[in-house]
Amino acid sequence: MEDNAKTIINVAGDYVQSKHVDYEINNVEAGGIGIQIVNGKPTINKPSERGKAVAPKKSSHFLPTPPLIYKYANDTFDGTRRLTILFNYLCKEYEPTKTWINPETSPDAFLSLFAGNTTDAVIVWTAQKQKLFGLFKRMKERKIISTPKGYGLWQIVQNHFSDWHGNMFQDFNKEHMPQEPTYSAIEAFVDILDPALTSNADLDEYAKKIGISFGNR
Repeated sequence: MEDNAKTIINVAGDYVQSKHVDYEINNVEAGGIGIQIVNGKPTINKPSERGKAVAPKKSSHFLPTPPLIYKYANDTFDGTRRLTILFNYLCKEYEPTKTWINPETSPDAFLSLFAGNTTDAVIVWTAQKQKLFGLFKRMKERKIISTPKGYGLWQIVQNHFSDWHGNMFQDFNKEHMPQEPTYSAIEAFVDILDPALTSNADLDEYAKKIGISFGNR
């Protein structure tokens, strides 16, 4: 190993290596899932199909809940761009055990969780439940998102995420924050949504590396 090798974390947050990692957050190989913003709406070029996720098994008491509130959504384009880049990273490196979100998911469904309107969208989460817990816990702790009055964070999350087999996630109160390197990967993902830590120039680089085109602003 070179003495000046840089320690990096891959997008899935599952390991650390030194140099030449294809999917770490600062050196993502181009040609990922192609997402474009057309007339203000993101569209996705889906990868080749590798099997279908099972339809979510919603409980009998399921009701559409108010979405989470993204703090920096006042600038519609900037908020959409940040959420779309995050979505694309979470879909990268498609295998049920390595991605965090099934890439067959519509980006509109993911964005609807933060859009300010009630939604019944269900996202297939292909990673461990602990990663889902950690990602949204850090978003809330860092005040990137908030919840509508009268609703708790996990009340909303468990209504909108299922596992690969269609089971809705529950019992978040039993979870703990992931350890390294997953924790650092989560922090990097949340940084994407934080204008204080990720500038527009940084976003342009992320979009370029992961193969996203947003067109003219």
